[in-house]
Amino acid sequence: MTAHPLQRMVPVHSTTPVTALAYHDADILLSGQGPYLKAIRVSTADTLACIHLGGDWKVHRIVLANVQRIGATSEARLFLAFGAKSLRIMRLTVLRSGSGEGPKLYFQHLWNVPHMKDWILDAQWLWPKADLQGEFPTTRSSLNPAPTKPPTSIAIGYAHNFVEVFDLPQDPFSIPHQQNDLSQDDDLHDFRLSFSVQSEEHCTLFCGRFHNNTLEDLWFASGTVFCHALLWKVHHGTGVEAPVAMSLIGHEGILFGIRWSDNGKAVCTVSDDRTIRVWDITNPGKILHTTHFGHTARVWDCQIIGTYLVSISEDASCRVWRNPLLTDLSDKDDMSDCLACWEGHEGKSAWSVAVSDNAVVATGGGDGGIHLWRLDSIVSGSTDAEQNTKDIDLPDTPTYYPNITPQEKEFIRDFVITSNTQSVYGTNTGYILIRDDESETWSTLYNSPLLKNYVTMESSRCGRIVVAGCLTGKLVVLSVRNEFVPLIADTLDGIKIQFIFLLDGAGEDDFTIAVFRANCTVGVFRLCISTASSTATCTYLCDLKLPNSNKAIHAAFYSPRYNLLLLGSRSGTVLVYNLNHLSTVDRGTDTERAVLDSIVQLERCHGLDSVSSILMVTELGEGFEGKDRIIVYTTGRDGSWTKYRFLGLPDGEVIGAGTTTEEEDDDEENDKDDFEDDSDVIGASAGGDTQGRMRSPSPNDQENGTEIVLQKIYSSKITKGWLEQVFLMDGELLLLGFFNKKLFVYNESKHFELRSFARELTAGSELFQNAKLQNNFHGREVRHLRFLGEAQPLTEGAPAPIITASGGEDCRLRLFQYIPYKTQNSCTALRPLCNLKPRFGAAIRCLEWSYTDTAHSYLLFTGGAIESMRAWQVTLSIANSYQVQVVQDHLGRAIPEHTPLSLGCLELAQCPHASETLETRIMDLSVFRLAGHPGKHFVASVYSDGASRVWLFDETSKNFVLAINSNYHNKCILQVAHVKFSEGGILMFTAATDGNITVWDLTHALDAFLARYTADAGARPVHAQRPFIGKSKKMASKYYVQNLTKPIAEISAVHMSGVNSMCVRDLGSEGILVVSGGDDNALAVSLVKTVWSPESRTIHALSADMIARDNNAHGSAIQAVSIISPSEVVTTSQDQMISLWRVGISAETSAAALVKQESQFVHVPDPSTMDILPASEDETRHSVAIAGIGVQIFQVGP
Repeated sequence: MTAHPLQRMVPVHSTTPVTALAYHDADILLSGQGPYLKAIRVSTADTLACIHLGGDWKVHRIVLANVQRIGATSEARLFLAFGAKSLRIMRLTVLRSGSGEGPKLYFQHLWNVPHMKDWILDAQWLWPKADLQGEFPTTRSSLNPAPTKPPTSIAIGYAHNFVEVFDLPQDPFSIPHQQNDLSQDDDLHDFRLSFSVQSEEHCTLFCGRFHNNTLEDLWFASGTVFCHALLWKVHHGTGVEAPVAMSLIGHEGILFGIRWSDNGKAVCTVSDDRTIRVWDITNPGKILHTTHFGHTARVWDCQIIGTYLVSISEDASCRVWRNPLLTDLSDKDDMSDCLACWEGHEGKSAWSVAVSDNAVVATGGGDGGIHLWRLDSIVSGSTDAEQNTKDIDLPDTPTYYPNITPQEKEFIRDFVITSNTQSVYGTNTGYILIRDDESETWSTLYNSPLLKNYVTMESSRCGRIVVAGCLTGKLVVLSVRNEFVPLIADTLDGIKIQFIFLLDGAGEDDFTIAVFRANCTVGVFRLCISTASSTATCTYLCDLKLPNSNKAIHAAFYSPRYNLLLLGSRSGTVLVYNLNHLSTVDRGTDTERAVLDSIVQLERCHGLDSVSSILMVTELGEGFEGKDRIIVYTTGRDGSWTKYRFLGLPDGEVIGAGTTTEEEDDDEENDKDDFEDDSDVIGASAGGDTQGRMRSPSPNDQENGTEIVLQKIYSSKITKGWLEQVFLMDGELLLLGFFNKKLFVYNESKHFELRSFARELTAGSELFQNAKLQNNFHGREVRHLRFLGEAQPLTEGAPAPIITASGGEDCRLRLFQYIPYKTQNSCTALRPLCNLKPRFGAAIRCLEWSYTDTAHSYLLFTGGAIESMRAWQVTLSIANSYQVQVVQDHLGRAIPEHTPLSLGCLELAQCPHASETLETRIMDLSVFRLAGHPGKHFVASVYSDGASRVWLFDETSKNFVLAINSNYHNKCILQVAHVKFSEGGILMFTAATDGNITVWDLTHALDAFLARYTADAGARPVHAQRPFIGKSKKMASKYYVQNLTKPIAEISAVHMSGVNSMCVRDLGSEGILVVSGGDDNALAVSLVKTVWSPESRTIHALSADMIARDNNAHGSAIQAVSIISPSEVVTTSQDQMISLWRVGISAETSAAALVKQESQFVHVPDPSTMDILPASEDETRHSVAIAGIGVQIFQVGP
């Protein structure tokens, strides 16, 4: 949208619910988000074009017309975009080159009709009947067979059950092709009203849909608020009102969506009653229908696509059902089978759905994300399909065991797959058989009485070696290729072997074997193969010490580079053992047995479910400051996978020089039952199990000041079933799992389920690279958003990264990188960096940044429900090999690319409780540091129980310490801010639901606290405790606390009720400017004048007065205020408006005048928070972000 010459606030980015989707072709998808229309390339996820349609409405639907060819390779298409009472007639022009480059396209406004008489429910292109072929012209995008001539009119269906038809002012194909922006609205009288009709059923509709593309054959399906659907023909030929031809009765709730089948012989309806109903209307005298249950919330839409129904719902899922029209509707058995349930959107509602001609389903969510799904994966991805499975029976027993007795029973005990064409089976009679899966022939590899009645097997990844374990604790090592003679090794205990892990070693002939015995012990062995001598040796190394709580080991991984063995247990624990420490192990009195303790123990990695697989990957030189980046992946029976960063290994990344090992908490209850099991966690979990630290540092570690840590950086739950394996193929992360007795392989790198399970498995897709076509924002209301204002460039020549942190009602902390420029092939974007949810999540109401003394390392503090406050360490880094790229923006200017960075977010501590009631909420935070106190961050926090507190967070001990406490307020405190003076003084401002603003001098109290705290030198550290749910919670120590009893000033009756937002600015000698907005819709400006007393180190208030107030600043409660400059303020409100104000303060009288300069509509429902990123030195416009259900960014400046 082109800015008006006098417009000072220009919208530049929006991520809001996706309310409309339509495919231009298989590779170009159109999406509507608020008033923005985007064209996205499906195969690459690039945003090719984005345009603002103008007005205060959002796109409800996109209706495509036929394609107009332009030359040999390019085309154009007319389409309608409508919402509320506005409609836009537009053209999409796609320019393709024969050089293999991607398409270039642009939008063109043809006509704008902004003021219709009623809410628009549907619109349809109409042609003269002679221009269309076929008996039933389709309403789908292909218009098959496609007309060659342009449409001549449009039909519009309204919410009060009437239809109007307007003729187009001119032939749209005759309008020259050119890119343009919306400059002015066209009058409705430019369109001749050629036909109008009211249905005989006068009622209010929630949905409606046309069928057919000629006026003579046009039908309208109306979904009423009275729970039934009406079908009536628009051009009926008799009377003024059109009679209802059919009434579809059966729903028990309001109808939210209605669709026709392509041939018009069936209608699909969805409702508030959470059901989908499909109606066969071929016989109006006997209308049959089926009812489909499965969605857990209201259903918004359902399409009939060939053999499937595709539905979307408020439960944020997309479901695929069997099309009942292809069966006998009179037989209603098994009609509600859901063939697939696709989940990926966060929070509430999948709002829109579109299906391409090549069966790719696109869904748009309330979280602002667009996801892609494959319809054909329902068949090809189902391993229960007969063509994808095969039964394998043993050969006749006498062919390999001629002396079997009638008492012996023969069956398969265990098996392993050694290659794509070969598998090995262990039988009950002690035989090991090899099967050639191509020729289906069998041969005997080995047999022994040791393996009778029990055998457990494992094969090497290369498929050369098979190891079998037996009841007596023996290992039988076999060569599938006959490279050596069979080897029988003793595991020392003579105890049944339950699990074997055969892991690759340093060379192709070296292997590490870990065996889990029936007495819950683990032995480690080294297997070496000598092909020259056709022998194998198996050497005992040690036993591993396991925690008492672990019941079994289900996963293992060996890293020859670091000589580390990683184990995953049935109870969800990951253990790391350093085999280099074998020489230092005390063998005790047993000269044969060495027991090695773990260096890292990480509990509850997958809740209380089993860790099913572990993978460790080293990226040489790609870590921070050129060190190796070491990543560990785990999968679990909870259906999730987790990514960790290994810190502290040789040549690898470290937490930081001089970091001390965190002491173990001596409270035995602190490590168990801390959180309720959250089986629905999606995204990173950052509870107490976020990191595991080594129990006892090695001498080298202590000398170097490093510690070994597994830092959790990401976690994602992708199935309600099990995940069994994680592996890398062609650089892409693949996950294997089971759900509903079906095997699936999921490409996590591209976020889609693989199309097939052929033996030659391919990780790619020929249709799209990434199934997350547009990234999610938050699934529910965002309550706080903050820019990282202290970020520095990560490499020379690159701009400083723009990082935002946001938290909300979905209990998630999300961090994004904002890309502020547009190029020819992309638009402004929020690039997701981190998605965190604590194991026991609480709504995040407030967050604030703080800087550290380490380059590119920052602290983030969050607060919210159940008095939850956490400290997070956020580290920014880029690959050591990265070179700054220069890109061209959409105006052709060369600009440096914003660095594609990596971000680590580690939870350092959780603040203990200080209130008496669990329901207490932290309402706001303000963070500051003091000169001369490195590593110490002071967090001013206000609470719903009327308390205000200041906490010290100590980077060294990673603890919160209560420094200052006040219970002056008797009301819920909503806002807190601070001002720090150069002399060392600190003022704190608080505002509560009583409408008053109080001013506190923290200087003396902080001096007293720091004197006592520093004198103790951390001798009495306060360990941060996590709140216990359903138990007595652990309270904060008040050993160092200083109490404040009275503020130095109070400004009364600033607002008639709660102060929802407050911003302060030090104006120097003129005083401190305080701008506030409240529930009373008022904007107030106050001025506080103070004087500093250096002798007593106190601040005295000379005056504190409200100097200006606009009682009707907004039409609803003001949610956020920000000060751009001493003379300008920005506000936003629940009325979804952003306003720019000028503040004029008289130097003589200190009175002020508030003048509204400009207002614009904000396309973010429920705006709750706002933040400003000041303009850089080479820029003149500030960035203002407003968040609620979505986010919108404005540029504000001259």
